[in-house]
Amino acid sequence: MSTSVIDQRMHPRWTLKSSVSVFEQQNKEYLGLLVDCSEQGLMISSYDYLAPGTRLQLDLVDIPPNIDNRRTGQGVVEVVWSDKITPSLYGNGCRLVESSSMLQSMIRSYSHPVGS
Repeated sequence: MSTSVIDQRMHPRWTLKSSVSVFEQQNKEYLGLLVDCSEQGLMISSYDYLAPGTRLQLDLVDIPPNIDNRRTGQGVVEVVWSDKITPSLYGNGCRLVESSSMLQSMIRSYSHPVGS
């Protein structure tokens, strides 16, 4: 990811201690993995380029440590940028437009600032 993308962040992002899968809500198609998040945005890694301006309705699914059940949160995001992060993966920065109370709870549970 380029330095200019990092410099544009308005809010600190949180790394995840568990794997969070991202699916398109409408067709349940696997989109990728959540890389990091804040209360205002998400970074999703995917094998496909996501065009800036695209709006997506998503299901985010995780199985947190020490919890028996998986959690599923719903949200709507708008892709702000998409850039290659490896030869086969894109990083997609998304602005969170809408989020369910479960998704908000999931994001709060990840609230460990990057670098901490």
